[in-house]
Amino acid sequence: MDKYETSKSASPNRYADSSEVPQNTVDRAFEPGIVAPDGVFVFVKNPSPSQIVEIYEMALKELGPNICSLEVLKSAYGHNPLSLWGIYRSADERRQAPKLGGFFAYLPLNEAGNAALAADKLEVKSPDLSLVAKAGEDPVKLYLWAMVTPGLGNIGFALNARAMGADLFERTPIVGWISTQSALDAVKRSSKTKEYADAKIGSTFAITFPEHYRAQMRAMPVIEGKRPPAARKTPRPKLETMLVATPDQMAKVMAIRASVFMIEQNCPYEEEFDGNDFAGAHILGLVGGQPAAVMRIRYFAQFVKLERFAVVPRYRRTLIARKVMEHGIELCRRKGYRRMYGQAQTRLVSFWERFGFKPMAKGKPFVFSDHEYIEIAADIEPHSDPLTMDSDPLVLIRPEGDWDKPGVLDLSAARPPTNPH
Repeated sequence: MDKYETSKSASPNRYADSSEVPQNTVDRAFEPGIVAPDGVFVFVKNPSPSQIVEIYEMALKELGPNICSLEVLKSAYGHNPLSLWGIYRSADERRQAPKLGGFFAYLPLNEAGNAALAADKLEVKSPDLSLVAKAGEDPVKLYLWAMVTPGLGNIGFALNARAMGADLFERTPIVGWISTQSALDAVKRSSKTKEYADAKIGSTFAITFPEHYRAQMRAMPVIEGKRPPAARKTPRPKLETMLVATPDQMAKVMAIRASVFMIEQNCPYEEEFDGNDFAGAHILGLVGGQPAAVMRIRYFAQFVKLERFAVVPRYRRTLIARKVMEHGIELCRRKGYRRMYGQAQTRLVSFWERFGFKPMAKGKPFVFSDHEYIEIAADIEPHSDPLTMDSDPLVLIRPEGDWDKPGVLDLSAARPPTNPH
């Protein structure tokens, strides 16, 4: 489909420090629903095969014949179920005899697809699926392929966000193309696309949700549908984080960063391994014992700098990113720091905002290593027992990060002083 359309209100999205930052989709709700102001129960779900046909018929009616074929829609949906979501109405949360109220269709683009879109080479009526992220992969951008949401724009987007996973929905930029007059009117009318007042048919646009809307979306008390029985319950892998203290752990840090920055982001070796790796601390995250995530911390007089945050792609659907960040912040708190500083890629500022970071007022975005960054900062809650010069002297010589349990030098203190030198 190559049209963006809404019959009444268009309520949109966009969001996201670099693809090294994970996307936690463990917060996905299954077929989330809520009672609308008119008393009708509204929910969002991936459609069944017969419902795909119904959605396509709605698209033809509302958008006209200049859309992709039904076969193309089915192919995209089979490639990645993020591509299609139906909005349904029913009398109550039992969801009996639901009626189609609208739909969202996306092309979840990978890096190649994003590049094709930027170069105006994305064939939206018959997209090359090699440009579309596979099921389970993080999309770089969501192209709003088509949308019909008569009177359901705001609630539809909010429920769609919960169905996709709020983290993914907030982090991933959403863009669209204005192809009809009604779509143009909707974009100009929407509070999420106010900067496009001068848009015209043929223009592209990005959708931005204000902070208060994102907060409301996350707080929405959705009612989930009944999940189908799992064929086999797979135990969740163990998540571990640690302060790097051995050569083996450091090798895992280097492996993660080479994979994410040098291979995935094509960063030159000398720019990634910049001479600061032995001037700071590293937090390593493991998923099921495998190297999964890393963050570097450098200490300055009045603040700490959090940097080189990376997550291996196959672990971006876990909570290891949050665990690594929380471990790093707690380490800084124990050391007595009250201020944190970072440089986030502009498209992923929202991830850092979850940990209290905000863009700094002093500067504008800047570029290095082929990415645009913005300076961010956050205050840290003071620790109840920070390390100071008044701390126990044996505590201060314990291994870094293990200050609360006796170390090898504590044991040595039991021996009397016998060395005269």
